[in-house]
Amino acid sequence: MIRSFRSIRLVRSVAFLFAAGWVSLAAAAGPTNEIFPNAHSEPIIIRILDGKHGQPLVHVHLILVAGYDKRDIRLRLWEDEALTDDQGRARLPNQLANLPFLRIKVAKKHMCLANAGATLFSVEQMRGAGLSAPNRCGFATVTDAPGVFTVFVKASGIAKARYGSQRSVQSATAAGTPATSATPAAAVPAAAPVQAPATEPTQNGLVRLRSLAASYVRLQGFGLLR
Repeated sequence: MIRSFRSIRLVRSVAFLFAAGWVSLAAAAGPTNEIFPNAHSEPIIIRILDGKHGQPLVHVHLILVAGYDKRDIRLRLWEDEALTDDQGRARLPNQLANLPFLRIKVAKKHMCLANAGATLFSVEQMRGAGLSAPNRCGFATVTDAPGVFTVFVKASGIAKARYGSQRSVQSATAAGTPATSATPAAAVPAAAPVQAPATEPTQNGLVRLRSLAASYVRLQGFGLLR
């Protein structure tokens, strides 16, 4: 009887200590840090823009790494890839969207912020009011929107030509004129027919010279010319 009573007290004490430790751990973590991943249904959109003109960059390859801290990011525990669409947008994969921090790398392009490889962005801030990365390539700015993460990069010559053609098409459409892929060249007037040089007088002169030479030879043969 006494042993069973002591066993019950021991179990209660262990349970109380476990509960107290769990509460202390949750309080130390703080209200904004997540100990375990939380499932969020709302999507997060990554928008890639040219830092100089603010135009969207299409078909850009993104390398995404997420985690709970810098160590997770360094070890690449959660990594995925994405490709921007025709509007320069890509959706953050659900597994990475449920983690607190994100590092992004734009393949074959330079991001418009210092120390881009070591910069971590808050996924919770993206989900809340929206987030924009710094832009050191130009003066392009955007208005943050919930669920949107904007990244500015330095566009290459091919990308500039690509979105430059899109702008010309949009301008032509807005003006009510049909958009064409290339401007037609100006009409070139037909060249005047080339007239053949008049060779008949020259040929006549040669004939005369030949006849005079033949006559001179004949006269010498007859001894008339000395």
